[in-house]
Amino acid sequence: MSRFPAHIRRSAYEITRWAREERLSRRIAIHPDPGFILGMQKSGTSAVAGLLSLRTGIPIALDLAREWRRCTIVRASGSDRAFERYVRRNGIDFARRIVKEPGLTYVYDRLAARWPSARSLVVVRDPVATIRSIVERLEIPGDLDASAVDMRRRVPQAWHAVLDNRWLGVRSEHYIDQLADRWCIAAKLALEESDRRMTIRYEDFVADKIGVLDEIAGHFELPVVAEVGAFLEVPFQPPGRRREPKLVFGSNLERIKRITAPLARRLGYQA
Repeated sequence: MSRFPAHIRRSAYEITRWAREERLSRRIAIHPDPGFILGMQKSGTSAVAGLLSLRTGIPIALDLAREWRRCTIVRASGSDRAFERYVRRNGIDFARRIVKEPGLTYVYDRLAARWPSARSLVVVRDPVATIRSIVERLEIPGDLDASAVDMRRRVPQAWHAVLDNRWLGVRSEHYIDQLADRWCIAAKLALEESDRRMTIRYEDFVADKIGVLDEIAGHFELPVVAEVGAFLEVPFQPPGRRREPKLVFGSNLERIKRITAPLARRLGYQA
C-alpha cells in the first residue's frame, strides 16, 4: 500500500496527465480541414457522432476531453487569438477528421474564421426534451424560481458555461430562461442557409438512423464501410428519466415554450 494519502496520489496523477496532454497538444498536427458536429448539449449529438464513426470507420472526437476537466470556452470566445489557444490546448481532439463538440456551436464565428471551408452538421431536438435532459443530467430541479448564478453552485465547472449564458449576451437571469435562450441560439444556426452546413432533427434521425447516417456521411464526404444494425440502440450517453415535462418544470414549462416557440415552429416542432 502506498504511504501517500489518496488525495496526494490523485494530485500527482492529475499533474502527470496534464503535463502529458500539454506535450501532446503542442506537438500534434491540427487537422487542416475538419468537419464539426454541433448542437445544444443533450440534443443527440453523441448518438449521431458515435454511429457515424462506426458507419464510416472514421475516428471522431466525441467532445473535447480536456474541456470536461476544465472548461475554457468562455475565454476562447473573446478573440481569434484566444480561440487559437483553445484549439491548441485541445489539439489531440482537433487532430481528428470529425469533431463532435456542442460547445463550438456557441463560438461558431470563431470556428468559421479558423476553418472557413469546414463542413458542419447541426443537430436540433425538441426544446422541452432537450432542456429536460439537461436538468435530469445535472440532477437539478426544473421547477425552481432561481437565477443561473445560484444554480451554478449545484453543477460541475464544465457545465457552468451551459447553465449560465450571460457570456453569450443572454439577459434574463432565470436559469430556465437562459437554457431556453441557449436552445434558440443553436436553432438560429440550424436555420441559417449554408451549402457547407447540414441540419437534422434528432427525432428524424431516431426514425431512420441508417438513412440519416448515410446522408450525413455524404455531406462530410466520408465512405460508408460498415453495417451498424447491431449498434443502433446502444446508448452513447446515460439515458434520461424522461419524466412528463409538466412534472419536471411546473410553471417553468411555459417559460420554455414562450421563448422557443417561434423558432421551434420553424423547425417543425409543436409549440
